[in-house]
Amino acid sequence: MKKENISKLFKIFTLTAAIIIISSVFTLPVYGADTVKGYLKFVSVIRGSGEPNYLKGANDVFVSGTKAYVAASQDNAMTIIDISDPAAPVFEGSISGSKDPNYLGGISKLFVQGNYCYAVSYDDAAFAVIDCSDTKSPKIKAVLKGEGSPNYLKGAKDVFVDGEYAYVVSSLDNALVIINISNPQTPLVAGVITGTGEGKYLGGASGIFEEGGWVYVAASKDSALAVFDAKDPKNIKFAGSISGAGAPNYLGGAKSVFLKGSVAYIASSTDNVLSVINVSDPGNPLFETAIKGIEVQNYLQGPQAVFVRENNVFIISEQSNSLAAFDISNPMSPKLISSLVGMGSPNYLGKPKGLFVSGKYVFVTTSGDSSLSIFTTNIGISGSESSDNTNADVSGLRKWLRIHNPYSV
Repeated sequence: MKKENISKLFKIFTLTAAIIIISSVFTLPVYGADTVKGYLKFVSVIRGSGEPNYLKGANDVFVSGTKAYVAASQDNAMTIIDISDPAAPVFEGSISGSKDPNYLGGISKLFVQGNYCYAVSYDDAAFAVIDCSDTKSPKIKAVLKGEGSPNYLKGAKDVFVDGEYAYVVSSLDNALVIINISNPQTPLVAGVITGTGEGKYLGGASGIFEEGGWVYVAASKDSALAVFDAKDPKNIKFAGSISGAGAPNYLGGAKSVFLKGSVAYIASSTDNVLSVINVSDPGNPLFETAIKGIEVQNYLQGPQAVFVRENNVFIISEQSNSLAAFDISNPMSPKLISSLVGMGSPNYLGKPKGLFVSGKYVFVTTSGDSSLSIFTTNIGISGSESSDNTNADVSGLRKWLRIHNPYSV
């Protein structure tokens, strides 16, 4: 071999070795890759619009025991899925129909407490109480409806139930509505607060979380997190807020909120960010940090819902068709643990909208795939909790816990 050829080969070898070394130092987390801290893996899916599964436009999911309750906005249906075997989910029952008598037109969110499912419907401007004592044949028990005074349910977007009260946000009435459900058959509006901008920040109210009489609202049009003192539901008081799209607060299109301790996690759908807000002083929420979607490895294009368990946060994003989990043991420096992506087979994450974590399973509803997709995980659970039991501790959960979503579910 000629000397010049040997020299060329040596240069090529040296350059290749340098590239390999540099790559090993600077490689970013890989989409869908797991880390030593945990994994996300697809288990099963149930899907389809209309009969027999009624999952078109699946928008939200709430898990209670061995049942998953799904809000399917385009089928105008609340659908119950038997998940006693998460590897083989089966349709159990459904109730559907817009306007009288069911008022489930454009059903957006739901919350289950005891034998009742409480649902809010965007198109029908309604709050419906559904008796699910017979999961094969759920029935409407009561409905509150109407835009503006006295019910303020136009564009009803989210609901959170705690004890004798249901907390509802209405994005088109820019309102927080508290409903007394001590008698589920005769719900009554207990208190209302409305308004946009300074002093209210309920413009486009989209997500809600309640804890100890404090209510946290994510407002998409006001790009804000607003905090209210609702310990007296008949006299709701604005406590404080933090707002602004882009830097420094990254609350553009604030879509949903999940509280853990004194920290609120906000899915900001137009900023493509998970924003972390310190609410130890409800009257003065402070920005702490953010996970930004522009960092491609974080898969946060159009985040929709967030769920926190232990020192981990799960988040789904509509535009990136993704489910991701982060380690937040140091809230100032979140780390990607695992992620999955993709519409259709194999992950069925097309335009994910609803999220619930229970035991070793993650439940995601998708509007693009019209599905309830089920994943398994070991993130945020100890060995003793990694059984197939899907019972949820709703008071720890979003108590919402949706998403509403909580602590050890």
